[in-house]
Amino acid sequence: MKRFAFAGLLVVFVSVSIACGAISNLVGGGDSYKPTAQMWSDVPKMDGLTPSQLEDIPLPLKLLMRTILGNLGRLNPQGEDQSTGNIDWIAFDSTGTADDVKNFYTPDLMAANGWDPSDTSTCVSGADQGIPQVGEFCVFGKTQTAQQSMLAIIASEDPQTKHLSVFFLRLDQIATPTP
Repeated sequence: MKRFAFAGLLVVFVSVSIACGAISNLVGGGDSYKPTAQMWSDVPKMDGLTPSQLEDIPLPLKLLMRTILGNLGRLNPQGEDQSTGNIDWIAFDSTGTADDVKNFYTPDLMAANGWDPSDTSTCVSGADQGIPQVGEFCVFGKTQTAQQSMLAIIASEDPQTKHLSVFFLRLDQIATPTP
């Protein structure tokens, strides 16, 4: 029942977005959403990843990412910066599985590379959340003196070809000091 309610809500959201012309804002590139040429120095590269030939992120993933990441700035209190910051992404093909991605990008490995430590896994299975197209979704964050960063790693397997794509999304924004 919950799955049908979610699907219905999604259909209504997409319909209203199209009617209002907002869908182009969600899937458009924009100045703050761009591909990067290489992996960031503070993100280790798992063995078996090769640069993807994708020129753009598949539409369902882009809609999800733009909706979530594009609205993060709105969580800031009224009167503070409501912008999202810069969102960079890079895509790789992998010879491994989504579980390999989850098992490699552990909280310990990421903490050793400067990301905030976590006592539990920061990955969730897409299948467990009703989105089997997303094999794993992992999130890491860090705050430095003047910058906040969030990293999302999405491992997505094509059900027909069993080809695994791994997307890395990074959101960087200037840290807003709290009084």
